[in-house]
Amino acid sequence: MSDLICKEYKLGTLENTYVIESGYEDFNSIITTSTGKYLMKVFRNSRSDEEVNQCIHRSYIAYQNNIKTPKIYKNSSGNIVTIIKYLNSRFRVSLIEYINGDNFFDLKRKPSFDELMKIVDIGSNMNKINYKPNFIYDTWAITSFCDEFEKKKKYLEEKYLKIVEPIYKKFKEFDYEKLPKSFVHGDMMSTNVMLDKNDDIWVIDFSVSNYTARLNEILVICDDIALVLDNKAESERRVKASFDEWCKKVNATEFEIQSFQLLYDVANAINVLNPIYELNTGNNSDETLMHLNSGLFALTLFK
Repeated sequence: MSDLICKEYKLGTLENTYVIESGYEDFNSIITTSTGKYLMKVFRNSRSDEEVNQCIHRSYIAYQNNIKTPKIYKNSSGNIVTIIKYLNSRFRVSLIEYINGDNFFDLKRKPSFDELMKIVDIGSNMNKINYKPNFIYDTWAITSFCDEFEKKKKYLEEKYLKIVEPIYKKFKEFDYEKLPKSFVHGDMMSTNVMLDKNDDIWVIDFSVSNYTARLNEILVICDDIALVLDNKAESERRVKASFDEWCKKVNATEFEIQSFQLLYDVANAINVLNPIYELNTGNNSDETLMHLNSGLFALTLFK
């Protein structure tokens, strides 16, 4: 497949393919050719062609609006998705600029405070883009919490059910539609924020980006990369500073400010519910455990 992509995009001779093992949904690899390095993304079969095109187009729009995200290359026909037919199978592939760096999950550290503020700045700039894509259902999104809880609560042990269910009951009474909406990346977490060799911050993977409550952007930042696990005081300081900075940059409404605590609990309840489900269905990856540990710890903050 890498060789076929090299020919389609006129990348020269294929030298090597390196599989990126982290990530939940699509298949990613770094291909090295005689002209340089590139990221090859192969989309999961459960996505429709329309969803695939929408997904990569969202990243293309962000790049066009000066968000620090990798360039999407066009193939010989001028398209940003290439159909590859090989061994009776059909694959949807995109070629993306290679960033010489690592995401914070692979770096095994959280962003420094200055790096965190840069990430918040990217998030707030995302929320100012005038773009309204079609909605994509995301099992990890706040909007999906009630449906996902009903499906997955049977997997929760009593100690976890006691944590998650009260949040579910409060959220069912919350008027989510009152929140201001915008284009939202929605997944600016450790695996999707990169630091390159020049110490520049990059945001990748727009698979679950949506037009939804813009508050979701800062909630995801605060329930993962703003946390310093087992350091409650420092985590609270970083979460508060991140939220305050985002509020200032987007001119947050009073309702958004008042809604933060409940929705922060919802975001972290999801980070308990979904990992427990993943563990019960055989996915005990480091990423799954990271979500669970982060969710449980974050639910102790500001209490």
